[in-house]
Amino acid sequence: MQQDKFIQQVSRRLHRLFTNSKLGVRIPPVERHRLEGFMQAGVFFGFSSKNELAEMIENIHIDVFGKTIAERKAEAPASWIFEEVDYSQYDSPTYERSR
Repeated sequence: MQQDKFIQQVSRRLHRLFTNSKLGVRIPPVERHRLEGFMQAGVFFGFSSKNELAEMIENIHIDVFGKTIAERKAEAPASWIFEEVDYSQYDSPTYERSR
């Protein structure tokens, strides 16, 4: 039962994310990260596998955009540049960072 709810929720979130992207709505990075974390939790708890989720992503992308992710990336490579998060501040121990 929980597995079905998880799959439905991921599907709903992916549809919303891809539809908003198609409409030109800028997707906040936090929304993408939240969805990625949710999907990783589902893999961790055994609700789905990475391969199943990758297939779901691809299928929903085709439903929304009418083309594969690879085809869309080839058409507009600049739109696939994501922000890089700089975690270097966490390289040093906490007690050194607070000074």
